Amino acid sequence: MTRLICQMFRICFLLLPSALVSWGGQTPVEPPGPRHIVTGTVVNALTGEPIRRALVDMHGIVPKSTLTGSDGRFQMEGVPAGLVMFFAQKPGFFDSRTMPGGESSSPALWSAVGDGKNDFLVKLLPGARIAGRITNHEGEPMEGAQLQILHEQILQGHKQWQTSNNANTDEDGYFCADQLPAGRYLVFMTGPQFEVTVPAYYPNASDIESAQAIDLRPGQEFRADFRLRSERTYRVSGQVFGVPLTNGVGLSIQNSSGQTVSFPLDLDPASGQFVAPAMPSGNWTLLLFAADSEGHQYQARQEIAVTHADLENVRITAHLNAVIPLTVNHSAVPAAGVEGTIFANLISVDQPNIQTNGTQQQGDPPVLSFVNVTPGKYKLDVQGFGHECLESARYGGIDLTRDYLLVSAGGATQPLIINLRADCAGITAKLRPADQQRPAVALVVPTSGIGEPKVLPIQAQPKQGMIYAWPNQAVALSPGSYQVYAFSTLDGLEYANRQVLRNYPSQNVTLGPGDKTEVTLELAEPK
Repeated sequence: MTRLICQMFRICFLLLPSALVSWGGQTPVEPPGPRHIVTGTVVNALTGEPIRRALVDMHGIVPKSTLTGSDGRFQMEGVPAGLVMFFAQKPGFFDSRTMPGGESSSPALWSAVGDGKNDFLVKLLPGARIAGRITNHEGEPMEGAQLQILHEQILQGHKQWQTSNNANTDEDGYFCADQLPAGRYLVFMTGPQFEVTVPAYYPNASDIESAQAIDLRPGQEFRADFRLRSERTYRVSGQVFGVPLTNGVGLSIQNSSGQTVSFPLDLDPASGQFVAPAMPSGNWTLLLFAADSEGHQYQARQEIAVTHADLENVRITAHLNAVIPLTVNHSAVPAAGVEGTIFANLISVDQPNIQTNGTQQQGDPPVLSFVNVTPGKYKLDVQGFGHECLESARYGGIDLTRDYLLVSAGGATQPLIINLRADCAGITAKLRPADQQRPAVALVVPTSGIGEPKVLPIQAQPKQGMIYAWPNQAVALSPGSYQVYAFSTLDGLEYANRQVLRNYPSQNVTLGPGDKTEVTLELAEPK
């Protein structure tokens, strides 16, 4: 019998954003001129061995796809001169430039097609795995134990742990989480449902702050063995209030780090009565979700402390998630078909995993709103449409360019008012002469308030030795002060963390209404 049985296989390939091949939202026009034959090889980045039957996608003005042959070689014909990007896919391998959590806007993706030899090397990294054996306090194997594999990722510039894989142990207590990209991981384990044990992070931590991170290299196998301890459990019971009692009501249990645990839990949707018959002592959170027939969502979080005794009459009162109307005052009448259009998001500050609420049209006549906003603290991120930029954003007496939006459970809401302006500022960026042949990414960070950084490409044009100037509609900045950085890539960089950015060279720029300026930046490599 094979002991190590992989329970889940998952490969993520991120698609290239259209903004990388279509500047300013305009569809590229195929240029005149000669066509070229593009060739290349896909190889294992560790061994250099060619990879057969890999799917190669080329993104550019003329997208193309093909498979590699038995020698790992590929060929594409009829390719015009210009910048292209290659992405390869093969089960068991990862494209290092497009791994989950990476920044697919990395300028390192660009390759130039032109006169001469157009032969390129595409490298894939082999997947890694975490495997191990789970036993109880007596050393006996635990069948059906459940594991969550958490992957540290950078999403929208914020570092967070995301569940990437799940696994269960076999009858001998073994598990395997396979096909993992290189990176940093945590392993969280709960016992089988028929045997309540104390949940733990590898190797034996009760919370995420005390857990040992596992740094996986490409192709590496890491052995993670657990010995779970059992202890006396207690009965927790109570009732749910404030929600339509339908089969759509969901109740779950989380630990102090926000991780879902699999203790037995039963909820009667007809009466709202619930019971968790076996919970160990500790601090836990009961998390309730529900929806009515009209699509309105409800939520409640009830913290409980189980202290060596049964806990009865727990009340969970859910509230309808908030709907926040949005009023947008444009600097001029928008173009036909885009009335009221704005790119705006509420980004959660205090949730374990970042939640973003975008705008939706609600009601008749339709009103722009943030819908299903759960209680918590949020920052507002606004990108004006076209040549507009943010002038002010207020929620009652709160200036949302300098303070957070606090949403309370069941609290009344009022309109969020955004005013846009047309006298926006702009920046043209270039690199120092020694770096001007290299594409890069520029980061524009407001030095005051709580605004999110803007990520913009600096595209090298080797023939002219010039730097691509950002179009105004892509860099419409509100007047104010900014720190401007240039990076070869944003992969692995927590660029929304201003403390992290303090370690890199930058230039301070102060812009008045309508100002346009040029900065020469030192190119930095993320550490």
